[in-house]
Amino acid sequence: MKKFSRQFGAFLVLAFAASQTALAQHDKAVDEANTAWNTAFNKGDAHGLANMYEKNAVISPGNGTTVQGRADIEKLFKSYFDAGVHDHTIDVVQASRVGNVIYETANWTAVAEKDGKKTPYKGVLVKVMTKSADGKWRTTAHTWNAAQ
Repeated sequence: MKKFSRQFGAFLVLAFAASQTALAQHDKAVDEANTAWNTAFNKGDAHGLANMYEKNAVISPGNGTTVQGRADIEKLFKSYFDAGVHDHTIDVVQASRVGNVIYETANWTAVAEKDGKKTPYKGVLVKVMTKSADGKWRTTAHTWNAAQ
């Protein structure tokens, strides 16, 4: 019985270590994707942002509508930049990876600046990313809400 307890204890330690390694790997992919997304957004790079989405991705900007495809996604983000939106951040609440799919829930913030007046915004986003054949993570579905 004592031998079984030691073996079972060792198994639990190894299982915990493996789960932490898997968690760190998915967190790294999520963090890298979010950092790249924020960088493109904060540079005002609508084309670069659109290329982070699958070609037929669907997003909903929280206003009861959807936008599909890179061209329309690029137009949407360009409209935000034209309205003075910048300083975007993403703070992950939870992210799960199942094979080549990542599901993410996060809090976001941004600032809209017009005529010298800064208006902060925040909200919650849900995003699904898939790993493409080229090894890059691209968003397939993205929705968010906003509160001033």
